[in-house]
Amino acid sequence: MDGTARLPGVAPGVGVQLEDRQHGSASAAVVTEHAAFEDLAEAWDDLWSRSPSATPFQAHAWVSAWATAYVRAGDLVVVTVRDGDVLVAGAALHRVRRGVVRVLAPLGGEISDHTDVLLDPAVPDAGRRLAEALLQVPGWRVLDLPEVLPDAAARHWAEQWPGGVRRSEASVNLQIPVLPVADALTRLPAKTAGTLRRKLRKIDQLGVQRSEVAPADVPRAVADLIRLHEDQWQGRRGNPEHLVDRFHTHLANAVAPMIDRGQAVFVEYHVDGELLASEIDLIGHGRLDYYLAGISTALRQRIDTAVLLVGSALERATELELEHYSFLRGTEDYKYRWRPDEVVATRIMLARPGLLRSAGYFTASAVSQYALSTGRRVLHGRPREVARAVMHGLRTLRARS
Repeated sequence: MDGTARLPGVAPGVGVQLEDRQHGSASAAVVTEHAAFEDLAEAWDDLWSRSPSATPFQAHAWVSAWATAYVRAGDLVVVTVRDGDVLVAGAALHRVRRGVVRVLAPLGGEISDHTDVLLDPAVPDAGRRLAEALLQVPGWRVLDLPEVLPDAAARHWAEQWPGGVRRSEASVNLQIPVLPVADALTRLPAKTAGTLRRKLRKIDQLGVQRSEVAPADVPRAVADLIRLHEDQWQGRRGNPEHLVDRFHTHLANAVAPMIDRGQAVFVEYHVDGELLASEIDLIGHGRLDYYLAGISTALRQRIDTAVLLVGSALERATELELEHYSFLRGTEDYKYRWRPDEVVATRIMLARPGLLRSAGYFTASAVSQYALSTGRRVLHGRPREVARAVMHGLRTLRARS
């Protein structure tokens, strides 16, 4: 035998057998076909459940649904490491070209707030073996992980990477401890707490009814959420990606199995039998993440809908015995009313060892980041608004192309 595993969905010459003195025979493979990645669902989520830092954005349903909606055949690169039949490491990636540099980027793209790899903490050298497997995948210079949280497996994994590593500050995430709403209000200044109590009483007086969406009803519920979301952002700068078909397809295909596996909850809000708001929350290890909502203009005119969603989420997270509620990325004013803690993610780029290393990608990304940060400092008032409008227009064109 030549040591090459010929498995469905494994690129010839890439899925190879590895010998390991501590663990006996270990196998590594790269999955390049969507159907083969679907077949990994049970093993992948079993590893996800054993990976304490993994977020819902590494759950199998999330990354596989995104791959189906966004990644063309041949660009999928899902690298796996096994001990016997047990999956002990995984990296869900795809190939992209940025300028002249070929890059491996995480499945989930810009609509995913957190980036990580999966490593079994009970297997000390799982990270080393994952790195070795990745380096057997040809045709890439840089592995770009854009949103790595402080406790992510990828952060420690990068410290042992055999090639060049570049780190830079990424997004700010805001989170609060999970407490019953009454207790959460005691953490706030008296004036803020009093204002929020009045808003909560108004919500109760309106008689808002909450219900959870069953997996079978997710396609209908996604269509309603997107309709409400479009109404919510009419005339304002929302994320244009949320209004394109590929995003709707991803959301419907991801959320249904995630609800079934306890990784998501889909909540709808009715008043007098009319659906006026809905939201998707993702469930990770000890944390509830607010992901996306759709809210009718009629409801926003009657109550503070941000208070409705946060209060409802805290009740839900308390029932699930979770530790934190995360607003995910972004520093909007309404989030700071709840006195959140800031969690800053890091962008980690790993260069392939060798003479070319990152092939100039590190330098180009650093220059781009510096130019953007300088532009933000220079632009104020109307010029800044014009620049933001132009950027929003470009994002819209890109989403629709």
